[in-house]
Amino acid sequence: MLVRWWEGPSIIVLVPSSEPIRIRKGDGPIDLFCKAPIGALRGIPLAPERRRFLLKQGVDPELIKKGWVWDVSETLASQIEKEHEASETLAMKCGLTKNDIGKIHQAKKELVAFQPQNRSERMAKRSLEELLSSKPAKKDAGRPRRISVAERKELRQRADKMLATGAKRDEIVAVFAEEYGLGLSYVRRILEDRNRPQDKS
Repeated sequence: MLVRWWEGPSIIVLVPSSEPIRIRKGDGPIDLFCKAPIGALRGIPLAPERRRFLLKQGVDPELIKKGWVWDVSETLASQIEKEHEASETLAMKCGLTKNDIGKIHQAKKELVAFQPQNRSERMAKRSLEELLSSKPAKKDAGRPRRISVAERKELRQRADKMLATGAKRDEIVAVFAEEYGLGLSYVRRILEDRNRPQDKS
């Protein structure tokens, strides 16, 4: 990923998926720029003076020692800086401060980790996901989203109770489709399929 908390070009930090790493060795708040790039990046080995500069800024010396820190080309550094400035300018036009953006990123992380336990929480999570997304909600092309065996069992049990109280099957299907973000035909198949031992997640 690309990292920077100083004036000047960013660096490339290799992040292994198997373990967490410490990028900065030091205390106190910093104005961190961090970006996971799309596609391949060409890294440049650190020159001695650049190595000394990064150590002075607090980059963890162990990362440099392991060869996990690389420089970027001047062209890429300039491009990243322009994108960063454009993002900050647009955020200000939208009435957002750097602190606001940080809160939004944190909220997205917590929302991903949140596991709803009932219908109200599921609907609330979907609403917040749509609110925090800059893209309009749309139905994905191709195979629709699937739910687990346990969730399918729960839907059938709830459907039985709703039918017993007089609810119509089409109404139940519509409620579950909205609640779970599923297609109507998929919900119908779940409720009609009573051969439960053959369910697959």
